[in-house]
Amino acid sequence: MEFIRIKRLFELPLLSKELNEQAAQRRTYLIRFLYGAVLFTAACGMFYGTFLQGGGSTGGLGQGRQMFEKLVGLQFWTIYLFLPAVSCGCLTLEKERNTLGLLLITTLSPWQIVLQKLLGRLVPMLTFVILSFPLMAVAYSFGGFTEDYLWSGIVLLVVTCLEAAALSVMCSAWYSTTVEAFIANYVLFLVLFFMLPFGWGPWLFARASDVSFAETLVRLWLPLTFTGGFLLAARLFLPARAFVPPKNVLLGLFQKLDRLFTEANTITGGVVLVKDGDPLPGIEPVAWRETTKKSLGTFRYLFRVLVALEVPLIIVCASLQISTPGGPDVREVSRLLYILWCLGAAMIIVHGASVIASERTRQTLDVLLATPLSGAQILFEKLHGVRRLIRVLLVPFFTIFLFEAWWHQGSEYRWLHLALSAGTLAVYIPLVTWLALWMGLYVRSQMKAVLTTIALLAGWLLVPDIVRAIVVDMAGSQVPTWCEALFALNPAVQIPAIEDLNTTARMASAKVTREGFVPFLMLTATNFLIYGFAGWLLRRRVLANADRLLGRVEPPVHLSEPPTLAPVFEDDEVREVEVAAGR
Repeated sequence: MEFIRIKRLFELPLLSKELNEQAAQRRTYLIRFLYGAVLFTAACGMFYGTFLQGGGSTGGLGQGRQMFEKLVGLQFWTIYLFLPAVSCGCLTLEKERNTLGLLLITTLSPWQIVLQKLLGRLVPMLTFVILSFPLMAVAYSFGGFTEDYLWSGIVLLVVTCLEAAALSVMCSAWYSTTVEAFIANYVLFLVLFFMLPFGWGPWLFARASDVSFAETLVRLWLPLTFTGGFLLAARLFLPARAFVPPKNVLLGLFQKLDRLFTEANTITGGVVLVKDGDPLPGIEPVAWRETTKKSLGTFRYLFRVLVALEVPLIIVCASLQISTPGGPDVREVSRLLYILWCLGAAMIIVHGASVIASERTRQTLDVLLATPLSGAQILFEKLHGVRRLIRVLLVPFFTIFLFEAWWHQGSEYRWLHLALSAGTLAVYIPLVTWLALWMGLYVRSQMKAVLTTIALLAGWLLVPDIVRAIVVDMAGSQVPTWCEALFALNPAVQIPAIEDLNTTARMASAKVTREGFVPFLMLTATNFLIYGFAGWLLRRRVLANADRLLGRVEPPVHLSEPPTLAPVFEDDEVREVEVAAGR
């Protein structure tokens, strides 16, 4: 019996299931290939830049330490960026699918579930770390650091994977939804990283070059203590939080404010300034549900979001002239605009990608598809709450635009700046909305849909910076002019260029301004045409294939035809048939 019990400890059925599912997915190998390609490209660029700084040829000897430190530093932040995103749903997905209870009633103990879930997310990340070993060997061949430093970097990377994965499993065991676990994971990591930096890999690696490998191993007691604490907390949270119903934290906060305002409203005689609308659904039942039952669809809740964004903005704009010595610095307003773009895009992505993915997660999409509404009509009504959110976000955007138009009263380009700024809203926001909706239709998981949309947008916006970093900083060359013209079409370049229009026209000479005015307008018009057409095309494709993307099954051809009517006989005809049959 003892032998059988010990044997079962090493069977690891849950880990086998996790790894088999990952091995059966083409996405696993695609991600591994992309990760390796990006890692080797970035590392080769860094190595080449370091080699050139050393003078090339034999001058590059002894530069291996810089190469190794850059490579390990890149690996650290890659682990902290990607590992929580793929690990935070290891237990919350079981909760959302209502399958965690089945795991708990099996012969697996809570410790076995936690450890096997941890290993199921840790093994793929360790394969990514192993991909960097040949690059470490290349750096070591250049010399400049000891073998102890090499082994310290390898061990610290492995311990970092273990620590980050344990934190993710703990958050996944506590929270009921993947979105909550994802957000809490990154927030908790940032808090612990800056409050206790000596318990994390980068701090230890920065001090590992001056000590032996044995002393580095001794210093691992704190990261390993953190890891053990995270796993112990996950073990305690797993049975205690297994059946806690998911809660909308934002909606709960708004409802508490509702009760507070309702009690305080007795003083004013129960005055209601704006009603949410009809308490019963009309001819658009799906839109009614989106605007009355969702936290970011109800008017009074959106108004609070507007107040939270608008009040600080007005205060900053009003105090700008007073608080800035020697005159106002409108760059502060530009920074607020960039922050507002990030917040607004994030809110639209989360809401737009979740309208269908959340229905699929709650297993209510089939009920929605059983209604007599067409797929395009369902999508239009589901986006009603998103359109309300966009209208609310337009208020702080135009507050900044109008403030800048008022401030640059002496500029002849202020109205052009206002028109082009409004054009960015008209072009980019619909594109982001339909992209988020399309990803929510294509990707089954709500969390994956949000992360994929954010990753696509972030990757596209960072293309100019990445290319410049590789070409200029690493290779020591210059970016070609045609490439810079293409970069100017990127929204990350176009929005700051429009924002600096008044300032550039004021500081540059009239001749320089006139010479650069026409190319600037041509690039801006081309940008609006390209992204406007992309948004229109994406919208058209999504609506045209709405039923297929929603998963609605088309009826068979013979069922779609009208049924054949049975012949109808009069009484006299029936008697004649009976008489003929009797004969």
